[in-house]
Amino acid sequence: MNVKKILLTIQSCSDCKSCLEVCDTYKVTKEENKSPNGRLKIAEKIFNDQDINNEELLSIYTCTLCSSCDLICQQSIPIADIIHSSKAKLVEQNKAPLEIHNKIINGILEKSNSVGGNPEERLDWLPEQYRMEELFEKKKSDTLLFFGCMSSFRVKESASIPYEILKLAGYDFKILENEPCCGEYIYSAGKIDSAKRIFKENYELFKRIGIKNLVVTCGGCLYAFDKVYRKYIENYDLTVKHIIEVIYNLEKEGKINLKPLNKTITYHDPCRLGRKYKNGPLFTEPRKLLNKCGLEVKETSINPIEAPCCGAGSGIRGVDSSICINIGKDLFSKIETKELTSSCPLCVFNFRYVNYKNQTDKESKYITDYILESMKK
Repeated sequence: MNVKKILLTIQSCSDCKSCLEVCDTYKVTKEENKSPNGRLKIAEKIFNDQDINNEELLSIYTCTLCSSCDLICQQSIPIADIIHSSKAKLVEQNKAPLEIHNKIINGILEKSNSVGGNPEERLDWLPEQYRMEELFEKKKSDTLLFFGCMSSFRVKESASIPYEILKLAGYDFKILENEPCCGEYIYSAGKIDSAKRIFKENYELFKRIGIKNLVVTCGGCLYAFDKVYRKYIENYDLTVKHIIEVIYNLEKEGKINLKPLNKTITYHDPCRLGRKYKNGPLFTEPRKLLNKCGLEVKETSINPIEAPCCGAGSGIRGVDSSICINIGKDLFSKIETKELTSSCPLCVFNFRYVNYKNQTDKESKYITDYILESMKK
């Protein structure tokens, strides 16, 4: 962490406040502290080892790290990276993370998942017809289908359906019997050293069982394996793909046949499959697949790279649930269709939460739901 460089970058801000126009947390709170511009000012205090108050601390931890502000910044300041570095600096200063983060982090260390799930129930999603034949790590394959905590415990169809689709397509892969957490939550909370230990353990596990390729269902896992692990693991050599990239190629190869469903839906671009995807963005593939399923696709923004965050990025739901609810509510108000789909289980989970809290009639689905329905039709 080059503090001098970070401070110089922060000081290059012209205070134009253009970033306020795209910041979801500012739009729903109207609090300048909860804007990119306001958070940069707080970050400057943090890196100058000045005291910050509790409200300023919460402002740093209620950023979704969606990176929308990075696109519009006239000085090309990597605002999201600086805010994340601020969290790491606060951890160094023993001022963070917050109690809710420590609770979830302890759960990850004790139960290998970030959602408090019972490890013995991690594979409850596994389709019955495949249970007896599943070999897990013993299968001779260099490709691992990795589900993550949210798919395994909260949006289970985002585990079971991708698994079934790949089986039906004859795709070679294996899964873990005891899958660990990717560690991205710990990293986002600013506990870099703890996250690095998990990264190292997971990478060593993958290499030990002969993995060369990772296929993931979760945006957070994609971000971790595709971008963050590369920062901290020397000679990192895993190829990382999202499940939609794999399914898209299988359909192009004629291994998946899709029949029309004839309905209209809205597609939501997860931040970590778009703006934050190192090898992406993954914009064309999901839309083409949905079109081939006979679906008319409506958008959440004119340009996919400017798509709004679901509201739950970087663990803010535990810090201030009202912010993520209001971000989701604002997004819902702009959606004409009843059905909304995304390629990230966290987005789907949050949309369902927002729908419940606001008693609206939106139906949120993981994208592979439509693909399997189309295949079976």
